[in-house]
Amino acid sequence: MAKLVLFWGEKSDLSFSWRMVGGQEKDSSQLPSDHIDRYQIESHDLLKADLSCLAEMAEMSGTRGVTLVLSSTDITAAQVEVPNKAQRLLRKAVPYMLEDEVATSVDDLFFAFADKQKNKKLAVRAIERDYLENLIEEFQQAEIRLNEILTDIDLIAAPEEGIKLVVSPSHCLSIDSEESRWHCHPDDYSWLIQKQINAADEDEELPIAIPLEIYSEEPVDQFVHQLPVGRFASESHHVADIYEWMLEQKNTSVNLLQAEYEPKKENSKFKGFLLKVATVAGFMLITHLFYQGANIYTLSEKKEQLDKQKLTLYKQAFPGAKKVRNPEKSMKVYVNSLGSSSGEGDFLSLLSSSSQQLTDLSKIYPTNISYDGTRNELRLDVIASDLTVLDQYAESLKSNGHKVEKSPETQRGEGYSSRLTIVK
Repeated sequence: MAKLVLFWGEKSDLSFSWRMVGGQEKDSSQLPSDHIDRYQIESHDLLKADLSCLAEMAEMSGTRGVTLVLSSTDITAAQVEVPNKAQRLLRKAVPYMLEDEVATSVDDLFFAFADKQKNKKLAVRAIERDYLENLIEEFQQAEIRLNEILTDIDLIAAPEEGIKLVVSPSHCLSIDSEESRWHCHPDDYSWLIQKQINAADEDEELPIAIPLEIYSEEPVDQFVHQLPVGRFASESHHVADIYEWMLEQKNTSVNLLQAEYEPKKENSKFKGFLLKVATVAGFMLITHLFYQGANIYTLSEKKEQLDKQKLTLYKQAFPGAKKVRNPEKSMKVYVNSLGSSSGEGDFLSLLSSSSQQLTDLSKIYPTNISYDGTRNELRLDVIASDLTVLDQYAESLKSNGHKVEKSPETQRGEGYSSRLTIVK
């Protein structure tokens, strides 16, 4: 996805320049001409008052946001030796460590730090709070979201040795191999660098030529002639677009949007929709879990009650039993033991075959059951709705191989009672 980079220039400049990097075209920092026509932008240089015309193009950069590059003229750059302390402590201490090096009160400045220290030194950038806040407000009014605010000198990668110098008609950007970065007017560079060299050469007897790489859009022959004689091994490089060259450096920069100015993450509409769906799904899941938890609690209470009832019934059936832990298991053991003896096994078999003929308990149902083991007789007291049903039940037992003796019927209410003696 492409990223829109705005070179804001100095605070007093009326115009700025923009570049688009990371787009569909490889190794190119500019949009194709048809893209420029689509956004009705005729030039890469625009008036700051016309910032809002880039809003649509800025939206195309998506989550990467917009990068704003400020001029070093409006930024104070320094390297400070600091201990390995927490970031919140550095924000309180560093401003007062640089109090003597800035003309503005430290209370009116905002200080940004690099993520990591290099050579035990921390890169610090200071900017006026009013200027920074006015920039943020101006871009908010233009509906352009700033992802980072950088300094032009921080875009340039440091050389392996010597000095790398960017020269323009209004200023020079100097970066050495020790990550020391400073800027000045081109007319002042010669005597400033000479002063710096003299301070570094106090202990050296023989001066060594310093590699100096100069990058500029304009010829720099006159500038080179003004440098101290014999102190530099200079090499000039002509670049077609100094802004494109800076972007190609891909140096790790100090983002001025830190602490209270750090941009908040913005979610897309689709992410917002997913968040709402996830919220509803989470609420439904919690409700379902709560409902299931209530059911589990209710069922556990019912199970506990049934277990108590089961234990009570078992003790009623077997009053002599003591310390019954599992009545269901004890009952199974007892039933299995009944099937192991022939007499009791005949009783169960006879009871089962007799009860199979009781197909409709609303018409006939047993009231008492007794068994004579010596005679292998099952005595079954029943009440039938009428005599026909009682006779049908006796006949069905006989047809299944049972011998049935029926006692005289006695009328009980609307039904008739009788005792059936059943033998297999």
